[in-house]
Amino acid sequence: MQPRHPKAFIPNRMKHYLPCMLLVFSLLRTLPAIAQQSVQRPAQRPKIGLVLSGGGAKGMAHIGFLKVMEEAGIRPDFITGTSMGSLVGALYALGYTPDQIEKIALGQDWEMVLSNQVQLSQIAIEEKAYYGRYMLELPVNKLKISFPSGLIEGQALNNLLIRLSRGAHGIQDFNKLPTPFACVATNLSTGKKVVLRSGFLPEALRASMAIPTVFTPVKLDSSMLVDGGLVQNFPVQEALDMGADFIIGVNVGGGLEPEQNLKSMLDVLVQATFFTSASNSEAEKKKTDLLVDVLPALQGYTTGSFSETKQIIEIGEEVARQYEDSLRTLAHYFRSFKEPMHRPAYHNLQDSVKIGQVIISGTSSLPERIIRRRLRVDENASTTISRIEDHIEILYGTGHFNKISYALLPTGNSSYHLQLNVEEASEAALKTAIYYDSENRAGATINYTHRNFLWEGSRFVAEVDLGQNIRSDINYLKYTGYRNQVAMKLASQYYKNDFSLFDDHGNKIAILQQNTNIGLLGWQTTTNNTWTLGQQLKYKSGRLYPQVAGQITLDSVDIDINWLEQLKTRNWQIATFFKLNTLNRQVYPTRGWKAEAAGAFVFGNNFSVRAQEDHPELESMFGKATYDPYLKIALGADGVVPLRPNLGLMLRQGLLLYTSNDLPVGEETMLGGYTTPLHNMISYRAAEPFAYSTDNLFYAGLGLQMELRKKLYAQATTTLINTSLLHGSRNLRGKSTRIGYGTTFGYLTPFGPVTLGAAYEHGSGLRGFLSLGFRVPW
Repeated sequence: MQPRHPKAFIPNRMKHYLPCMLLVFSLLRTLPAIAQQSVQRPAQRPKIGLVLSGGGAKGMAHIGFLKVMEEAGIRPDFITGTSMGSLVGALYALGYTPDQIEKIALGQDWEMVLSNQVQLSQIAIEEKAYYGRYMLELPVNKLKISFPSGLIEGQALNNLLIRLSRGAHGIQDFNKLPTPFACVATNLSTGKKVVLRSGFLPEALRASMAIPTVFTPVKLDSSMLVDGGLVQNFPVQEALDMGADFIIGVNVGGGLEPEQNLKSMLDVLVQATFFTSASNSEAEKKKTDLLVDVLPALQGYTTGSFSETKQIIEIGEEVARQYEDSLRTLAHYFRSFKEPMHRPAYHNLQDSVKIGQVIISGTSSLPERIIRRRLRVDENASTTISRIEDHIEILYGTGHFNKISYALLPTGNSSYHLQLNVEEASEAALKTAIYYDSENRAGATINYTHRNFLWEGSRFVAEVDLGQNIRSDINYLKYTGYRNQVAMKLASQYYKNDFSLFDDHGNKIAILQQNTNIGLLGWQTTTNNTWTLGQQLKYKSGRLYPQVAGQITLDSVDIDINWLEQLKTRNWQIATFFKLNTLNRQVYPTRGWKAEAAGAFVFGNNFSVRAQEDHPELESMFGKATYDPYLKIALGADGVVPLRPNLGLMLRQGLLLYTSNDLPVGEETMLGGYTTPLHNMISYRAAEPFAYSTDNLFYAGLGLQMELRKKLYAQATTTLINTSLLHGSRNLRGKSTRIGYGTTFGYLTPFGPVTLGAAYEHGSGLRGFLSLGFRVPW
């Protein structure tokens, strides 16, 4: 990979410069002083074109080359790029320095940026429970199920492109950027190359990067556009067409990856996009005057190696250093002309702006007034970019949109119009996931969500978990208030599960099947994505059916469970609650808190027993009992505090307090297990599910979570549970305090997390746990 001699850089189109070049170099070598005084330098300098190829993550090597090129003193007059080359090239064209671009590249969570997810903290509080836990989501319109045009809509990538280019939102002609720029996309319907030299820059970049079947196509001027790498991965001709006389080309792609590099679905799909352009790139290389081919040095890296961005940038710089002498010679040559080297006029990236008008386009089913109210950006008032983006994230987090983009358009009087372009989601969606865990066995989750169902500004959800423990959740939200700041909720929930009963010595004495129906009416605030306050009225009806024989205690009386056919409980609750969720994702979060505080007044408690025909005395003994009303207070918080980039402190604490020790069957708090399939259950990994039944309870946990490698996590935790501090009437199988220890390993896959764990409690032995797939507990 040796640089060519500077004379080899001179293209045929520069023949009229050749005599002057030879004379200048000859005199500079022999008589530098005379040359400076006597040689008449040409006035017009050859125009320099910089061409950056596509290549996915390998395109980060362009940043390393830019650093060396700038140090050598070369500034291009034109820049062209494809896919990742278009992103790096556009940032450079906007006036970002190579060091700034490197900082941007290293500061991104590329897995999140190039996914169909946003941070959980950006999702509306009422939507968090349903977000990011399905394998497949299919749009439904008028009860017709369809398939999306791509796996990834790219809201996170869209946000990034808009934020980085905000200083040029008002520039429609890319020739008017600080450095003229063009990028390449492919027309999906014709298969032809589309050179993007004008429009909204973030949309052009998104189109150039839209890998078919991975990213959804971008619609521009009635055309559906996808990744330019399909037809022109190395856009040299485009730089020549812009007026470049001298081409510096940096290639990081264009060749097909070897079999050993095709490790993921993304790698395979990207490989397919380069079939046509692979041979085209060879022809384009011949048009360059200085070709820097970084591809051979990137062996072992793939188009999806974004986790190794730092190393790839360093490789790009190392390869560029081999051309440093040639680049300095070229810089010296270009400075020999009277016309100075191109110096871009940097655009100011303002953080505080004055908004003139808010203009909304793209909405049809959701009224514009609701969007304006939820956006909460006032016209003719000053605001900040971060505040605009925060409110756009709140709007996106409602689930009504596939994508939201914005532009700040200068008005000429020191203010900007805020142009908001929305792409509405389908009216409904069908979502599904499958899972297995050693506590609940195999199962499947099916979710149907319909927005604006029956009434405008509403959301209907019907979800069912099919498995050993069956549960369903049907709820309807109707948003109300000037800014839709309150949601009225009507819900019905059902769950069926088997749970075991134990004696004080830890012996399993019976197994019951529980069937519970809950009806709920309430309200909650929706003004903030991270917290909500509300109240609800709940009716609960539960039935317990004996499954395995054993002896249990009812009202201090020991009876054989075979004598019973059914135990039934009913009650009403009026509750006030506060919920907080700032976690950055559902599974293995690396920062944030999830907390809840609730107080419930429980009344109308009824209990009845239906006995076998040969034990009628049990019905007369227990009959239809009523219980006094009582208060239940529950406080709980789980959080992760980052200590280092790959290390977090896990904290857990909570308490439960009942004002009565005389509780109906089924109203106790159950402890045990890795998962919590019931509302009145707390996870305690060191014991099997439903191991303990308590009333007043205090618990606390401490642990460490380490990211061993990308997506692979290890946890070490300890948990204390205690019933005596709050004077509980029930103990933990003869003890008031128990401490459990556990270790967990988890790996995040596209099909859900894989978890392997083991936990230990003194006197109870070691128990293991295995889970595959998405299943978020209630």
